[in-house]
Amino acid sequence: MNFAEVLLERKLLLIGSFVLTSGKVSPYYLDLRPLPNYPEFYDIVNQAIKKAKDIPHDIIVGIATGGVPLSAFIACNLKEPMGYIRIEKKGHGTNRTLELDVKGKRVLLVDDVATTGVSIEKATLEILNGGGKVSDALVIIDRQEGASQRLEKLGVKLHSLFKISEILDELLKSDKLKDNEKKSILDYLVKNVEK
Repeated sequence: MNFAEVLLERKLLLIGSFVLTSGKVSPYYLDLRPLPNYPEFYDIVNQAIKKAKDIPHDIIVGIATGGVPLSAFIACNLKEPMGYIRIEKKGHGTNRTLELDVKGKRVLLVDDVATTGVSIEKATLEILNGGGKVSDALVIIDRQEGASQRLEKLGVKLHSLFKISEILDELLKSDKLKDNEKKSILDYLVKNVEK
């Protein structure tokens, strides 16, 4: 079973009508937060470890919540320091968003999905405010809806294990989707997804 089918079967890729954070309505939704519950996650971790080894960094920072499990596995495997960042303050306790000292460190940001790149951008700016440097971010899936370009403006290169166009292409070729689902996905891809 390929990763696209795993996502669909495990209900990590949902087909329907979903309002994204950006306000766009999408015919598919990626919810990778449950991915660590499944054995396929370990294949993802191994791919991410290989990529992370090739990216210069001093510390790994997972973006809460989706990026935290992956960043923890990568950091443990590479025997490197790891922390996490919240995009929004908790409103209690120390009220910090960044849960580690990044001063003078090259940070590899890790998240599960990148769409427009706003979350990674916010995390990058917070790390810069903390005295760290971000030149790379790693995600499992790039939805190809502007994240790469947004981050490039900040000097951050987006690395992904998968691109949504590749995943959806696999599904569109399969018998896993109904004709009307295929049509709405194709329409969305043409209008919204970068090549």
